[in-house]
Amino acid sequence: MKSILATATVLLSGFALLTEAHISFRYPCPRRGAYFDCPQPGPGEWELVDYNIRSPLGTHGGITNPMCKWPSSFAGDRPVYQAGETVDAKMDIGAYHKGGSCQWALSYNNGSTWVVFQDKFRTCMSDASNGIIYTLPFTIPADAPSGKAVLNLIWNNNEGNREMYSSCADVVIQGTNGGSLSGVEPLLANYGPSSPLIPEISAAGGNWGEAFFKARKPITVSVPKQSQSKRHLTRRLNKA
Repeated sequence: MKSILATATVLLSGFALLTEAHISFRYPCPRRGAYFDCPQPGPGEWELVDYNIRSPLGTHGGITNPMCKWPSSFAGDRPVYQAGETVDAKMDIGAYHKGGSCQWALSYNNGSTWVVFQDKFRTCMSDASNGIIYTLPFTIPADAPSGKAVLNLIWNNNEGNREMYSSCADVVIQGTNGGSLSGVEPLLANYGPSSPLIPEISAAGGNWGEAFFKARKPITVSVPKQSQSKRHLTRRLNKA
């Protein structure tokens, strides 16, 4: 038993064992990510660890994984963010693909509905380099309702295969008790042959998909008001 635990600790302790090298959250912890300071798998869950956490969800040619890749995290602590707070996300960069376009989104219903609240087009992570941890700030909307939420960074790369990435983390938002959050629906481009195609920016004369991003539909999600007992939000992850 001791040798098994020692092996598991080694597997979760380094980045080099992540076999698909592109991008992922390093902080906040991505769902089922193989990082030592993230929620750890419980009994019988070791086979669920995602050692390819930095791989894309798919390309324009086909879909490999659903949004977020996984429906839940391992049980553990959620980071708590205040509405209006600016947070420095840490990105594990395997290959930065000359940057791309980022959409930051929140979901209060475990990914059934997403609201994009922040964008960075064309130059998102363009000043990164391969094999580093890169700081990428985002700001929680000032009017974000309180509740358990999923934070999602959706990224389309500028160079290489026409891919889409989605890195998801379970978080707690402390803001308005009840209310709504407005933004736009995310653009899911380069995600299967029926999705919009954003070409390589250098091969397309600088085309980074601007028309597709401008066509995103507005969306508003409502979050029910919480009772007094539920307002004391737990940081424990649910097996959602």
